[in-house]
Amino acid sequence: MNANVTPMSVGLPPEPKKMRTITLTNRAPIQVDEAEWPVIAQGTCGWEHPGFCAGWNIEFRVRCRSRWRRFIIHANYACWEEDHEDNDQKVRVGRIITSLEAQNDLWKHMLEVGEELRSRIAAEHLKQHVVYALDECFANLKPQAV
Repeated sequence: MNANVTPMSVGLPPEPKKMRTITLTNRAPIQVDEAEWPVIAQGTCGWEHPGFCAGWNIEFRVRCRSRWRRFIIHANYACWEEDHEDNDQKVRVGRIITSLEAQNDLWKHMLEVGEELRSRIAAEHLKQHVVYALDECFANLKPQAV
């Protein structure tokens, strides 16, 4: 057998694309290829009661498509309680940043997405936790030279 033969050259099918649907605020969701839109920063905050099906979770993600330096900022909130399903809530918000000017203000868009999420959370005592997940997301961004 030739030493230059690799599995790809033998004709194995390529790996299928892993697509993700992302909900945007006040517009239709978008579908992206995760390989082309990797997560560059994320932050989470949550609590789950051990042994009882109840809890809440807040997640922020920033994705970047390096090819055109476009960003997607998206967040979600979920609250659930096994015996009180009327208290369950799911919220998804997000935006896509395409203009160069907007990219320079990525932090401002992250804060605005955080406010969009906070304004939709019904449980008053959980709204403050949005800032903790958002702070973690900011901390996970690549440091900038000054």
